[in-house]
Amino acid sequence: MRRAIPLSGRPRTVLASTDDRPAAPLEIYYVVQTTAGVVGKRHHRVCPPLYETRHQAQIELMHIQAASPGSGTFSIWKATAYAEPAEWLYDVVVADGSVIRLGDHNVRRPANGPGEGRSLS
Repeated sequence: MRRAIPLSGRPRTVLASTDDRPAAPLEIYYVVQTTAGVVGKRHHRVCPPLYETRHQAQIELMHIQAASPGSGTFSIWKATAYAEPAEWLYDVVVADGSVIRLGDHNVRRPANGPGEGRSLS
């Protein structure tokens, strides 16, 4: 399934820090699926990618819930990096719609490039 994150009316721009590297957000939001396993234990699974704004994560949460009814509980969690530059375990969709790829902290790519989007299975 391909889907674009609605933008806030701002044009897409490539933002860079003073050393020409994109600054990964220090705070991100992500959708987590919680399922029950053994009585008294819960299992949590991150549904990548991560998002710079809560609004982006809320939109993704609505899409996931509509596509996967009855497959656990989904919620939005927030994380903060206490070291700079921030590094995350998954791709990060920033507010302008571009993506900071995991392991490729030097380049932001437009969110609607080839191969973008993910399917829920």
